[in-house]
Amino acid sequence: MLSRRNGFYAFLSALHVFPAGKCVGEVSLEEWNAPKLWRSGYPGVPADWTAFAEDVFGGPFFISAAGIHSLDPETGELEFVAQDLEGWCAAVLEDPEVLTGYPLAEEWQERNGRLPSGMRLVPATPFVLGGEFSVENLVLMESAKALRLRAELASKIAGLEDGQQIVFRYE
Repeated sequence: MLSRRNGFYAFLSALHVFPAGKCVGEVSLEEWNAPKLWRSGYPGVPADWTAFAEDVFGGPFFISAAGIHSLDPETGELEFVAQDLEGWCAAVLEDPEVLTGYPLAEEWQERNGRLPSGMRLVPATPFVLGGEFSVENLVLMESAKALRLRAELASKIAGLEDGQQIVFRYE
């Protein structure tokens, strides 16, 4: 895929595929997968999995010998998406609303203009804590920063039972 198009945005920037190697104005696959950038906050993600894309909320997609998986940045949970890249592409094309967040990306951009490179839409009240899937609940944030913040949330709620109370604030 990257040999045909080395990094791109699709579905009104709701899907971002990272470029291989240096690319002006973009974070490369190598830079994106550096442990210190954000990955160290998600110890449940195998080190040999490569994050190659992200949805509009900054949720990464990983490729590995085990297939393609997505990460819920608020819980740290991994979900199997497809056996291979071709299957992932088919899944995204079949259900872009769910896998990319396309409708909210479209609505947000109608109100606020184009999403800047490297930025994602992050829920002000996290979805896992009852935040609404609405434009009113979304804020623009640099993608790696958003993942680091939500990794803190994922570690706080790990092992808690549904309904338990926590305090979590974005600073």
